[in-house]
Formats: sequence, C-alpha cells, structure tokens
Amino acid sequence: MLSVQCLEQWLASCWQYLLSLFYRKELNIVLVGLQNSGKTSLTRALVSKPFERDTIPTLGMQTEQIAMGLNTVRIFDLAGQTRFHHLWQRYLARADLVIYVLDLSDLTSWAQAKQKLHDVICETNHDGVPMLIVGNKIDLLSQLESRHAAPGRRASKKTAADQNTLDHWKFLAPLLRNYEFDDIPTYQLDDTNLYVLRNVEVLSKELGLDLKNGILHLPNSHIYLDRDLAVFTISCKNGDYIQDILDWVVQL
Repeated sequence: MLSVQCLEQWLASCWQYLLSLFYRKELNIVLVGLQNSGKTSLTRALVSKPFERDTIPTLGMQTEQIAMGLNTVRIFDLAGQTRFHHLWQRYLARADLVIYVLDLSDLTSWAQAKQKLHDVICETNHDGVPMLIVGNKIDLLSQLESRHAAPGRRASKKTAADQNTLDHWKFLAPLLRNYEFDDIPTYQLDDTNLYVLRNVEVLSKELGLDLKNGILHLPNSHIYLDRDLAVFTISCKNGDYIQDILDWVVQL
C-alpha cells in the first residue's frame, strides 16, 4: 500500500505532466535574408549542429525542430534567391518569430539586403510579430579591418573622433534601448570601413532602426514599430554571440 507521501508525490508528478501537456505549444521561427547571408548556418547553430564551411544553397525551404522548455520550436529556413522570394509571404504569415539575416561582409548586395529587410518589416509590422535582425560574418569584418590596418595598405577613413564614438557605443546592451539614434555616427561604407558594422548601434543606424523610440526610417518616410525587435551581430562560423540570440528568444 502506498504511503501518503508517495501518493502525494505521484499526484504532484501527474499534475505537472498534465500542466505540461496543457501549456505545450508549437512555435514557428522563420529565417529570411538574401542568398549566402548565413541562414542555414544560423539554423544549424540554433539547433547545436556544427558549422559547415561548404553548405548547399537552400532550394525553397528546409526545416529543423528543437525543444525549448515546454515548447516545440520549428525553424523554417527559406531560400534567399530572388526566384524564391514569393514564398516568404506564406511562411511569414504564420511566424511566431521572424529572423532576418544580413551578410555584413557583402557590400555589393548591401542595398538590396536593406530593401528586402524594410519590406519584411513593413509586411509583418501590423501583426506585432517579434523580429530579430542578425548581422552575420563579423569574423570576416575583423579580417577586413586587419587587412586595411596593415603596413603598406590604404589607411581606413575612420577618424580619431569616429573611433572615440565607437568606443563609447560598444559598451551598450544589444537591445539598444538606451541610445539616441541621432547621436550614432553615419558612415559612407566601403571596403576600408565596412568593419564598423560589427557594432550593433552603427548597424542599426545604417538600417534606419531607432529601437529606443520604435521607428523605422525609410528613404522618404518612416513607420512606427509595434513589436519586440532587436539587433545582434554574430559569427556563425566561430559561434560568436549565438547564445545571446538563444537567450533573447527564450525571453519572448
């Protein structure tokens, strides 16, 4: 015959199991961005798979699934080639979290990447879906900085005042709630100063995102952001700051 204490423990475990079934839900994370931005590498990192140097470009869509607490999380990695962009809207419509991935080392497609980001923000803003903007490949930006700082190379266009400003901003939190958008320096980006995009505040300014006041600045207008939105810079190759992304997702 079960003792009273054993019976109470059994009932408590049954109750916890029933609660877990009641509160368990499936969450959909949708990753978008241009081709070669690192969406598949980020997906692998989020599910604790090792980085692969040579990945096959995603055709259409591929998925991964992980458990986060009581939730089952499905990650939809959508192809970045232009011919697949029409698929994005279908998946964005049922997303619980949107992640937009940028290749910070690719200046040739930077204007297109920003335009697509603005399109995605505007398309999903009315739904209040949380959004994470991830600048990837900061490891390559470090290489660019070293290359242009080497003797005999053309000097960076960064001034002493610019460096002092960057040193000030780099100590702020990634969620950027405490900065003044107008105070962040603006750069004419080229191969000699592209590394400044490692800094999340400079990246947010380049993207037109004032997260403190919840405003997206577009070329000829602006919109107010009605959602949780954050900006991170990472390296999928080295695993830098991937845990910060996971921590942010868990807090949603």
